[in-house]
Amino acid sequence: MSTWAENRRADKAMLFEQRRADEAARAERERADRITAAKLAQDAKDAARDRRAKLAKTAAAWISAHTIDLLFVPVILVPALLAWSAIAGFGHDLYGAPGWTMPLYSEAAMWAFAFALGAARRAGRPVRRLLIGLWFSAAVSATLAFLHGATADGGSVTDGVVMAIVAVGGVVVHQLVDTAATAPPVKPRPTREQRATARLQRLAAKRVHEVRRAALRQAAAELAADGTATLVHRPGLVELRRRFGRTRLVPTTVAGLPVTTTGDGVDSVGDALAAEIGEYLTALPALPAPSTDTAASTPADRPDTTATRDGAHRSGNAETPAAPDAAKITRYIGRTRAAIDGGRLPERPSQTEVRKFLRCRSEDAAAVHRALFPTRNDGPDDGGTRQEVTA
Repeated sequence: MSTWAENRRADKAMLFEQRRADEAARAERERADRITAAKLAQDAKDAARDRRAKLAKTAAAWISAHTIDLLFVPVILVPALLAWSAIAGFGHDLYGAPGWTMPLYSEAAMWAFAFALGAARRAGRPVRRLLIGLWFSAAVSATLAFLHGATADGGSVTDGVVMAIVAVGGVVVHQLVDTAATAPPVKPRPTREQRATARLQRLAAKRVHEVRRAALRQAAAELAADGTATLVHRPGLVELRRRFGRTRLVPTTVAGLPVTTTGDGVDSVGDALAAEIGEYLTALPALPAPSTDTAASTPADRPDTTATRDGAHRSGNAETPAAPDAAKITRYIGRTRAAIDGGRLPERPSQTEVRKFLRCRSEDAAAVHRALFPTRNDGPDDGGTRQEVTA
């Protein structure tokens, strides 16, 4: 009997402890839930506060960056509202109730083109057609506003002009502001040296273009068997000359630079001139052979005969010129041709002009003149008669 009672008391004590433990656990869970809920609520408040601060900061930054643009908002919106109401009233007078929608044709189209134009500028797309549409819509809106002001009761031309200006004033200001906002940054002004360098570069490019055009006109064509043609240019140093309004290229020489090749099988112009002078000297008539008495005589028998420094032999009053030096004549011919091409000598200078230009002997000048103009009979001063020699 006592054992059963003790067991019953033990069970009741155990049940009481279990209940107390359950109550404590439930209280702990409720406390943890309250703490978690409070933390979540605080996190939500902090997040909302951060969002509001970020939004305020973004708005402040946008306002700071668009302060000038915001100043133009009334200037743009007020004329737009006035023009919208005026065109709507004009449409109502013309069409009745459906006329209230007339601003959708003039004002709405004008602003649609204005916003599309700004978006195209920022995207880098072509804006010509949008610009045409904008100014066409603006012209329509201004015309309608002018007619409304001029034909309304008590209206006048002044009223029409004012209403036309107000109708397009907003979009004009919008385009000015938008163009200034999308314009590229202004480049620094070039210095005087930079402007001079750029001007010289433009002149050089223009000169090169003129030379290439003249070379194209003077180019030869190599015709292939299949009928195709290839332009062939003669390389070398050339000078651009103008004559009768047209340009042409002529060969020239530059001091300090080697003479360019001709490309026709001769190594250089100097070799060609040397060959030409050699042929000329070969074609000259032989000098008469000395007589027997003269050949047999000794220098003692001919006291009047002396040797001069220039290679000529004098016997009494007679003078026999020595043969010209081919290398020297070649140089003289090259200088004379360069002078003719450069305009320092006429196209067909006389022997005297050649001698004065080269500052050489008359014999050398005559040889140069005969080599340059072989088909012409030139005397010492263009007054005598010489044998024609074809070099």
